[in-house]
Amino acid sequence: MKKNIFIFDENKCVGCHACIVACMNENGLQSSVRWRNVYNSNGFHFPDLPLFHLSLACNHCDEAPCLKNCPALAYSKDEKTGAVIHDPKKCIGCKYCTWACPFDAPKFNPKINIVEKCNFCNHRIEENLKPACAELCPTGALDFKSTEFSKEDSRKSSPVPVDVGASIEIIKLRNMKCPEIDTNLFAEQTNEFKKEKKQKISAAIEWPLIVFSLLSAGLVSLYVSGMTEMFSPASKIIYLAFGVLAAVFSMLHLGKKKRAWRSILNIKNSWLSKEIIFFILFFAAIICDFFLFNIPNLLAITLGILFLFSIDMVYNLAKWRWPLKIHSAQTMLIGISLFTLFYELYPAFIAITVFRLLLYIYRKLKTENSNNFLSAIRIISFVLSIVFVSTNQELYLILAAIIPGEIIDRIEFYNELNVPDPRIEMEKV
Repeated sequence: MKKNIFIFDENKCVGCHACIVACMNENGLQSSVRWRNVYNSNGFHFPDLPLFHLSLACNHCDEAPCLKNCPALAYSKDEKTGAVIHDPKKCIGCKYCTWACPFDAPKFNPKINIVEKCNFCNHRIEENLKPACAELCPTGALDFKSTEFSKEDSRKSSPVPVDVGASIEIIKLRNMKCPEIDTNLFAEQTNEFKKEKKQKISAAIEWPLIVFSLLSAGLVSLYVSGMTEMFSPASKIIYLAFGVLAAVFSMLHLGKKKRAWRSILNIKNSWLSKEIIFFILFFAAIICDFFLFNIPNLLAITLGILFLFSIDMVYNLAKWRWPLKIHSAQTMLIGISLFTLFYELYPAFIAITVFRLLLYIYRKLKTENSNNFLSAIRIISFVLSIVFVSTNQELYLILAAIIPGEIIDRIEFYNELNVPDPRIEMEKV
């Protein structure tokens, strides 16, 4: 079966950026957001290492991660041309597709608060013309054609090791011999270069989600432990007010807050949609339980657990910078810790806290650039919570020991996440 694909020849590209200019002119792009990028193999500027380039935009995958994971169903696929199309009118600006895409194709435009991406010059393909970037490449390094191209061909040729049916064929360098070099000689330059890289996921950017996830873990654990059964009507209202506050913080993450309702549309495929649905159902069940009519506790408890589980699953598509696919600050672990505390299962609380402490220490030993001061506070928080529980201290003292550590751990969780990035793959060559 024939398929429209980009063809990129690493032997011919000189890094002139004509493809970027052609794309911007064709699509009338006015901002600094580029739909196509040109990466180079020698970002460290080492004089003795070879320099080659990779021109990359959206590869219009057969199994497009952006389309699959978008909670708002803002993506569609043109079955005739193979183009993956983004609809700006449906985009809520959650940026989840930018996390999902291994090719860094969707770009968040802060001027209009939504995502943009290459559209394959679909209007040109329909008229039997090449995309503008391929049409205007002066060296013939970037081309376009309709050809037999299987999923296996795509997997072998993909610039990033993912199996999503990318519509691009990479012609590798004919002669790639890198001289051996002691990169320790350039350690200072290397560190400076790494500092210049901006990560798509960071605590500074995602701070509303930190507040949302911590509040969610606390609210679910309070209900599951049965403590809310002893609440007065005023306390129940305060509890629900914190639920509303959590919802508000989750919406601060969105570029288009008035379109937030669209975030539940892709419940079949998107964990972000599932998270929001379970959040709504959980708090709807609690409102009914508090003020309207009794519902089975098991129903609300199940919805709460599914809600916390779905929060953790949202981040499964990111690259984890630690060796284990489990983190001491995962929402489910925080919720379990608080549940055992509120339910007065103190041996279980100590056991889960020790487990999380060991996870934390192991991660710190295996990752670089840790903040030793914050790490010390986090470890002290673990130890104090164990000591306070073991000596039967008041709940407020135990929480005072726990909360600072949980905030630090969750901040580090976001700072240590990363999304697939073609720059990283270029550096591995």
